[in-house]
Amino acid sequence: MGKRKLRRGDDDAALSITSMMDMMTIILVFLLKSYSTDDVSVSPSKDLQVPISSAEKPPKLAVNVVVSQKEIVVDGEEVLTLDRVQNDQGLEVTAVPADEKRGQLISALYDRLLEKAETAKDLAMRTGSDEFEFKGEVLLQCDKRLPFSVIREVMFTAGQAQFGNFRFVVIKGG
Repeated sequence: MGKRKLRRGDDDAALSITSMMDMMTIILVFLLKSYSTDDVSVSPSKDLQVPISSAEKPPKLAVNVVVSQKEIVVDGEEVLTLDRVQNDQGLEVTAVPADEKRGQLISALYDRLLEKAETAKDLAMRTGSDEFEFKGEVLLQCDKRLPFSVIREVMFTAGQAQFGNFRFVVIKGG
């Protein structure tokens, strides 16, 4: 029997990188599509402890309401200073000052949020764009040690000022 000659590739054959470039392009497009930057910055104050949650939704751009142990702030501007009072069990808790309330409505907060709603509606009307449409969204940063009564009053007031969509800011964990 004769010897078989092994066949080898041509010495002149060039390396084809077309497939490699296609693969790299697909990976690049995937990474660019999956990368997102959020233009919402949330920076809690030193007297605010934000609750921990396993929520996965990123924050959206909305009116930012911060309710800490000391104050209520709307979009970086202080609206109201909160009081420390004794509850039924004799413990000191945070509360909205009685002279700032009409039932459950917090007057100063209502006025500021109503102003924000009117400004947003005016902007939407002037631009005529769906992007700027008023959706009544509010981003709530509440201290986890606050009594529910304060949070309820803030939510009630926001609802009365045409902000009915609430998004609570939490720290991702757990």
